[in-house]
Parts: sequence; structure tokens; C-alpha cells
Amino acid sequence: MKPAEHIINQIRRVLSGPAGEIQALVGDLQVRLQLADWDRLGCLLERLEIKHAQGDSLGLDPARIAGKVTYLGEALAVIEAEVNGKKAILRSAPPRTEGELVCFFEMVLDRSEGLSLVRYAYDRLRKERLTVPAPLTISTLDRLLTDLVDLAEN
Repeated sequence: MKPAEHIINQIRRVLSGPAGEIQALVGDLQVRLQLADWDRLGCLLERLEIKHAQGDSLGLDPARIAGKVTYLGEALAVIEAEVNGKKAILRSAPPRTEGELVCFFEMVLDRSEGLSLVRYAYDRLRKERLTVPAPLTISTLDRLLTDLVDLAEN
């Protein structure tokens, strides 16, 4: 069973309602999902985190992530990166504009702390940034988990 199937099966077994949090150990990686909603077809992802279970450094390359994770509806691009490659931020490029809202995915990669993926909406009138759940099909969630775990392990 591939890691993503293990996590999705755990969601089906553990979540008693449509929302909740799942933590799974996949090899040496700790994967944490926060879901605002879940059913047999898809989910509303609030946050995805991947960390090394023993506190070791993740060998993730932001450019490889941007090249591999191309199916979220918006391309990810490296927006900021430290010269030493320890930290990087990837965002939707371009972001989606819906009236006064600018919506985008943001992935923060800190090789010593881990990876997080969140969707944000920036309200230009209120000048505030809010987290918003990202609608994903089960197939897309499976692919995202598989790709990020594979990239973190290699």
C-alpha cells in the first residue's frame, strides 16, 4: 500500500465527522492533515504539514516541488529562497483574483522545521489575509501526498 492510500484509509477510519485532523507516520516522515470537510469524493484541506519524525532535515528542493506539483489549479513558483537553500516560500503564480479577494496557495519549506501547505485569501479592501479551505478531489489529495512524500524521501 502506498503512503497516500494509508493516510486516506486512516481518514476514512478515524474521522467521525466531516472535519478533523489526521496524523500519520510514513517511514521517517510525520504527515499531518487538517480538513474542514471530507466525503468519499473530496475534501476541504485547511493545512498539510510534513516533518521528519526524528527531527532530521528534509531534503526537499523547492524547484523540484514547483516542477512536480502542477495540478492544484494554479502553478506554484518559488517566491523567496535563502541563499543556503534552508528556507523557501512557494506561492501560486499567478494567484486567482475573485473580486476584491486574491486567493493563492502558499507552501513554506524549512528543511529543519518541515513543509506546510495552506490556501489563503487576501482581502484588498480590509488588507487582511485569511486562511481558506482548498477544495481537492480524493485523487488530487492522493497525488499531492504521494508526490510530497516521494520528494521528501529522495
